[in-house]
Amino acid sequence: MSDITTQCLSDREQLIQEITQAPDDLVQAVLEFLHQAKGNSDHPLAKFAGILSDAEAEELQESIRKSCRQVELNEW
Repeated sequence: MSDITTQCLSDREQLIQEITQAPDDLVQAVLEFLHQAKGNSDHPLAKFAGILSDAEAEELQESIRKSCRQVELNEW
């Protein structure tokens, strides 16, 4: 697609043109991404989904593992 043609199309029109020419496996990947990105917007925590990188999430999980009290079942 030439730059002149691209400049005249909306993002949606451009996406549709690209998708019609894409191989099936790429179309499937884009569709899965769209479904995942839309998610469950009704959930009150949905706006926080995906805001951490994998490294940040791992660091947070490690901090929780190290800092939070572990319950000993035999303690009672």
